[in-house]
Amino acid sequence: MVIGSPRHAVRRRLTEHPSLYLPLANWKRPGRALDQHTQLVLDGFTRSASTFAVIAFQLAQNDHVRVAHHLHAPGHITAAAVRHVPTLVTLREPEPAVLSASIREPRVTLRQWLKTYTAFSERILPFRSGFVVATFEEVTTDFGAVTRRVNERFGTDFREFDHTEQNVQIVFQLIDERAQNLPWSEALHQFISGIVSADEFWRSSGPQRESAGQARPAVSELRVQRPSHEREARKTALRARYHDASLSRLRGRAERAYRELLD
Repeated sequence: MVIGSPRHAVRRRLTEHPSLYLPLANWKRPGRALDQHTQLVLDGFTRSASTFAVIAFQLAQNDHVRVAHHLHAPGHITAAAVRHVPTLVTLREPEPAVLSASIREPRVTLRQWLKTYTAFSERILPFRSGFVVATFEEVTTDFGAVTRRVNERFGTDFREFDHTEQNVQIVFQLIDERAQNLPWSEALHQFISGIVSADEFWRSSGPQRESAGQARPAVSELRVQRPSHEREARKTALRARYHDASLSRLRGRAERAYRELLD
């Protein structure tokens, strides 16, 4: 019998309750969680392009726009909706999201990941009028249009990302750097959270970049949050297990919640 990760199961329950989870998140990950300074919440189920979205967003702003991000917690989103904070939720279809999450964290079973995807989606669904949804494909092909929808919905004036090949490569570069734990990681975190601007980040990290040169740790393709040929090959191997009959009820719930969030 496959037991899976008890820690993951406990986290799933905890993240549904903002009054319990947000104080813990603010203590453990300062700058990431919703607080009185937050101007935008940008979050979603893990592996749903929220990293691409928040980096692209901050590159476009080049300002001090405080963004709460990367908690992957339904309580984070429901709390923002209740407080009427502008919120963008990145959304990916269940199958690629669950398979990608399983590859990154193999100790968590496919059943657990499906339960977590379903619990996340069903928990935020009653608050659907309080946030904008952007699919994985929309975020990664035209994030400027996504920002435009946020502005239209909330009356904000955030700058739109220019989705050129050059700008996308800069996003991917910073995604890799986020995974490498480099000497300027704290500055990168402050940039993503909006504590410093893009210009301030490039200036402050410049001397460290020159010192480091090409001597940077390798990033596992199974963990980095950008496209990967190796990860796609692993997904193919996992797909048969994902479509096992024993998971059909959970798959149905996950797919239904995905469609309802889009609607």
